[in-house]
Amino acid sequence: MEINAIVAGAGIWGCTIARRLAESGKKVLVLERRAAIGGNVRCEDRDGIEVHSYGSHIFHTHIPEVWNFIQRFTDFNGYQHKVLASYKGKAYFLPIGLTLINKFFGVELKPGEVSNFMKDEAHSRAVFNAFFRGYTSKQWGRSPEDISPSIIKRVPVRNNYDVNYFNDYWQGIPSDGYNKLFERMLEHPNIEVRCNTVFSLNTLNEIGLPLPHVVYYSGPIDALFNYKFGELPWRSLRFEVEELNVIDYQGTSVMNYPEVEVPYTRIHEFKHYHPERSEVMSAPKTVIMYEYPKQWEKGDEPYYPIDNVDSQALVARYMEEVERINHASITSGSGMRLIVGGRLGQYKYYDMDRSIEAALNVEI
Repeated sequence: MEINAIVAGAGIWGCTIARRLAESGKKVLVLERRAAIGGNVRCEDRDGIEVHSYGSHIFHTHIPEVWNFIQRFTDFNGYQHKVLASYKGKAYFLPIGLTLINKFFGVELKPGEVSNFMKDEAHSRAVFNAFFRGYTSKQWGRSPEDISPSIIKRVPVRNNYDVNYFNDYWQGIPSDGYNKLFERMLEHPNIEVRCNTVFSLNTLNEIGLPLPHVVYYSGPIDALFNYKFGELPWRSLRFEVEELNVIDYQGTSVMNYPEVEVPYTRIHEFKHYHPERSEVMSAPKTVIMYEYPKQWEKGDEPYYPIDNVDSQALVARYMEEVERINHASITSGSGMRLIVGGRLGQYKYYDMDRSIEAALNVEI
């Protein structure tokens, strides 16, 4: 197949770009370093239970263009995400609202009383220490003493009993699974997919392909340039999966464990993401996943960018390399134009809908 463009990385950003290119008439080669498409949203089926291989992913958005695009490839089951936190043996709904506050403090506040109650420093500090201090220190690998209570100011406080975690208009899980979503996005006569293929600046010569007009790259930007300026810092995750012979282990899809003495931050129970699958919900088997944050090392999966002055300066240096390549291509009138995007490429922790929005806004 004649190649007009290469898309490196078959996550949500790359698949959106590839589909747009194909529908514009371009011949697209998608290169994915893993054995299967889908990026960190890839799932595994275990007797009807859709296990999210890299931690829970819930699609949610309030962006009409994104919702209209994604619905072309899947239906959603209407799942509404709720998160609980286990603290000192009791379960509390997050985010902060009447349900959590009234149970935690043993009060009966009315909707109009929440904001003033939480303005009291003793109350806000108590909530911070219970539900955010230890969790944040585990998540980011910092001592609890180094976690500022000011973080509580960034957490939304609700004046009602709404326990839905997201405020977005549309949310849910693809009815027949995330893997089918990605397969449909790349089902097009103008798209060829090659898995187990790592893209590098030498890839075009290595696999004997003619130079395309554009490469759309969504891998780690420092890896693209062989870490010539140094490695960008990330937090990574480690997962432990267990199959249990019980109908229901924790009663919800995600339970947070904010106490610093507990080594993991969350337990996922995946059958709860498809309550419409009655035969799976009633089956005497469930799959849970323990999530452990860890310091990223080369070879680990990068999950959370560590956003600080030094990392942003390093990103800027790598982006200057991208511009240098593009300037040389324009100046010579030939060569590769390089577009870098996605969570890893832009060093931003995008939700899925924001990745799609960014891909929809890329000029192709």
